[in-house]
Amino acid sequence: MTKLVDDEAVARANELKLEANALFAQKKYHEAIEKYSEAIKKDPTVPAFYTNRAQCHILTEGYGAAKQDADAALDLDSSFIKAYFRRATALLAMGQLKEARADFREVTSRAPGDVIARKKYMECDKLFRRIQFEQAIDSDVDRKRVVDTIDLNNYPVPEDYEGPRMPVRKVVKSNKDGEEIEIEEEYVDRQFVEDIAEWFREQKTLPVRYMYVILMQVDNLLRGLPTLVDVKIPSDAVMTVCGDVHGQYYDVLNIFKLNGFPSEQKPYLFNGDFVDRGSFSVEVIMLFFALKLLYPNGFFLNRGNHESIGMNQLYGFEGEVRHKYPTQGKRMFDLFQETFEALPIAHLIEDKIFVVHGGLYSRETAKNASQPDGDGVVRLEELRDLPRFYQPQHTSLLRESLWSDPQNQNGRAPSPRGTAIQFGPDVTREFCEKNNLKMVIRSHQEMPEGYEIAHDGRIVTVFSAPNYCDQSTNKGAYIRITPELECSYHKFTAVPHPPVRAMAYANMSRFM
Repeated sequence: MTKLVDDEAVARANELKLEANALFAQKKYHEAIEKYSEAIKKDPTVPAFYTNRAQCHILTEGYGAAKQDADAALDLDSSFIKAYFRRATALLAMGQLKEARADFREVTSRAPGDVIARKKYMECDKLFRRIQFEQAIDSDVDRKRVVDTIDLNNYPVPEDYEGPRMPVRKVVKSNKDGEEIEIEEEYVDRQFVEDIAEWFREQKTLPVRYMYVILMQVDNLLRGLPTLVDVKIPSDAVMTVCGDVHGQYYDVLNIFKLNGFPSEQKPYLFNGDFVDRGSFSVEVIMLFFALKLLYPNGFFLNRGNHESIGMNQLYGFEGEVRHKYPTQGKRMFDLFQETFEALPIAHLIEDKIFVVHGGLYSRETAKNASQPDGDGVVRLEELRDLPRFYQPQHTSLLRESLWSDPQNQNGRAPSPRGTAIQFGPDVTREFCEKNNLKMVIRSHQEMPEGYEIAHDGRIVTVFSAPNYCDQSTNKGAYIRITPELECSYHKFTAVPHPPVRAMAYANMSRFM
């Protein structure tokens, strides 16, 4: 039999593997990926090199790349149990529950004595069956929206509730017969917002009535907005743009402490991924929605890829809602999903700074679009007209807005996440030139220093969840932008939070 790899290459590959293992132990996963890649280049015949790299991809959210590595390992050794396990984890993270369940089942059949593997299979199977059942129930195209099924008269504020009270005002509305009648309606004022910020700090919840009132009112407000929102910075103000906060409520409060509580002179734009992973997502999103109601023209929210049902079912938000509101959890979660679909996809600051959660687009996205010069570059006008009241998979424009990432190389490439694309400096330059933009601000990726400036200054990534998932060493950051579009970058570190670990409510936590 011919030896495929010489002894020197094998020895060097093992040295690189040990270096990669050391980097992995230090949680330097990207660096470990590079070392495992070097080891694979030296000796591509070792399945464990691929599964080790797959685990690094999983921990850096490169689930598509993790699946590819697991596939490669199985091509080398179809009986390699760890490869099935890695692939199952990656598939689960991408929401491919049926395929993940099959791989977990394969692990249990090959290792029947593995109690942990069997438990993971059973949990995955249970999640798959529950989601299938709920999708079947919700398949009726003529069903009412959740917001139309809620009668607030059924949800009085409990008599023993001692928390912040929503103020009430008289408003004139039309009844079912078209007659104008005067009614009393709760609303949000500054005092209420400041009070609930402290109420949430103490790990206390709002009554179901107030949850529904805020959600219904913000849903109505958001549905009146365009998909791409134009923003002007008042002459006496400075706008702050923040990235992912992922349920890290106490770090959000720290941003407001460092930079000032939102006001008309301190407008904010939070760029998606408000929920999931961190275990105070309900507090984050309800404070943000209350602030949106208080300052509809001064507090702005972009949708992120985690404002979607698939992510929320896996990464904690659904579990958190059901835990904190056990009698209303399913209905409330569904109402959140309707509201998330109403969130704008992008904001345009002073006609020059494009803010979107993920990134830019594949040429195929715009091939059939009506373009003035036929160059296939996505124009802002397309985004203004983009139907957004769907889950991210509905169109390429929607999916790529929420999921794409930049890369250092020119051109476009498949994303290691398993969806959308990676795009290079030339793509960014062309997009900015064709749309007369100064720069693109996006989020979606953990950054060691909280932000990163790339693509000749045209792409800025900002990430605002320090010590991400309670296991990273990254800083958070926010960007301050003047009316003259001068940008300054501010880093901050994590603050303590109550002893509820990240991913405490997540189905995915069982598989990591």
